[in-house]
Amino acid sequence: MTEMNPISRFFVNLSARRRSNRRYAWISSGVAIPASSRCLELGCGNAIFAAQFVEKFRPSSYEATDLDPEQLTRARRLLARQFPAGVPAELHLQEANMLQLPFPDSTLDVVLAFVTLHHAGEDHHDFAAVQRALSEVNRVLRPGGRLVYEEFLHRDAIRSWLGSKGFVIERVDRRFRLERVAARKPPVPDTP
Repeated sequence: MTEMNPISRFFVNLSARRRSNRRYAWISSGVAIPASSRCLELGCGNAIFAAQFVEKFRPSSYEATDLDPEQLTRARRLLARQFPAGVPAELHLQEANMLQLPFPDSTLDVVLAFVTLHHAGEDHHDFAAVQRALSEVNRVLRPGGRLVYEEFLHRDAIRSWLGSKGFVIERVDRRFRLERVAARKPPVPDTP
């Protein structure tokens, strides 16, 4: 599915600024984001979080991706308003499928996915598609990199999958059905 239906798109964009502020506050208050990180956001929507993150954390690159071309059009408009002098050079928008990420292996420091992993497949309840998306995240994250995500579906299964790959869950916050998680990929083991 390359596009959201209009009703889903409406609700995703309805209170984006308020959700973005909450996500930013949560990350700022206890998730270690290394200086000059290379970051990827899956399902950036209208890019309001991307703009806030880039302004505050100053990553060396921030790839804001979405599979829905209409959301990317909205994102371009929002970024043009947010940055009238020009969008920061480190912020890039692109269409991308989380099941086939267009990034080389082990090149990203942080992957962010806010209520988007369950969109990996046509059926939101199909965890097999979510596993494939997580495999792609694992592939592009460098050793010691972080996955920061929010999800209300497959919460236990996602954490279990991450644990099976050696990820360390550094922080969890649960609010009703929504769960925010920061997980760190294991570093490369020392060789004798």
